Amino acid sequence: MHSRFRHIVAAAAGTAIVGAALAPAGAQAAARCQSVLPAVARENAAAGRLVRKLISTTSYTPLERTVTPKITRTVGFVGYGSIVVRAPSGTTPVVGTFVLRGADRCAITITAADVVLRRNAYVIDFIAPGEQGNPGRVTVTLVSV
Repeated sequence: MHSRFRHIVAAAAGTAIVGAALAPAGAQAAARCQSVLPAVARENAAAGRLVRKLISTTSYTPLERTVTPKITRTVGFVGYGSIVVRAPSGTTPVVGTFVLRGADRCAITITAADVVLRRNAYVIDFIAPGEQGNPGRVTVTLVSV
């Protein structure tokens, strides 16, 4: 009986060590989960400064839209989508910026945000890993001339 108890205690201790080793990895994975990729965040910050400067000029046309991200295609459990904000007719987009509000952690990741002259629009690409959680709302400010 005593040796059986020793094996149970050893097995429980081994399980606790494995669980403790996996817990930091899970915490690190949650810490790596980002709403906006770092390169996109840097570009968006620079674009935000330019937007604030251009909005004060009367020759530019500002446009602000608030959009809920909608998934347009899926691969496995990962959803992909785009947000397209078109410039007003007769104008050409110059710069755009976005703000993501109210999103659950890891519910959405913005992978790219650029002015696409061919589409006469500001386009934001995103992925929704696992397609779970609240994707929040994206407020887009587009300045066109």
